[in-house]
Amino acid sequence: MKKLLILSFVLLLSSSVFSQTKKGNVFLSGGTGLQFTSTSIKYSYDGSSDGSSTGSSLSIVPSIAYFVIDNLAIGLTGNFASASSKAENGSKNVSTSITFMPTALYFFPNEGKIKPFAQMAFGLASATEKYIPKTGSDQKSSSSGLAANLGAGIAYFVKENISLNFGLSYTMVNTKDGDDSKSKTKQGNFGSNIGIAIYF
Repeated sequence: MKKLLILSFVLLLSSSVFSQTKKGNVFLSGGTGLQFTSTSIKYSYDGSSDGSSTGSSLSIVPSIAYFVIDNLAIGLTGNFASASSKAENGSKNVSTSITFMPTALYFFPNEGKIKPFAQMAFGLASATEKYIPKTGSDQKSSSSGLAANLGAGIAYFVKENISLNFGLSYTMVNTKDGDDSKSKTKQGNFGSNIGIAIYF
């Protein structure tokens, strides 16, 4: 009898955790990302030149989504980030950016406290950037365009409806200068993030 009660409790706990990604539930998360990046950038202004840079960024990433079917949530993700980088030639860039992206998030079926997940997002981006050359005057510009994100990770359920999320992602941003439509920037970043999510 005692073994039966223990088994029933374990199954109930597993079922409770598993039910958090059922159709009709809402997923609300907030995360921060401290990223150290190695970036390849292509600049285009009546021609093109390639370059690379290293740097770091800090971001705040709120997200809300609705499970349209079991394990698949559709929603909106925002990203508010501040970043700095240093190019091979000694120049520096300091930037702030905002993105809003419709997001699809899929949790792989797995009964228990750990659930792997994958996500995909595509939306709008805007940025303000300050360029500090090794010599000469600083320059400031603003830009806007499109952003896309692919990521994967694991959600660890510390409680029935709360999880800690750990992930890796790749973000691609394609923007045009607000003052000059001929000036374009394509940028891709790899990064890691950690966040907390609530399911209700």
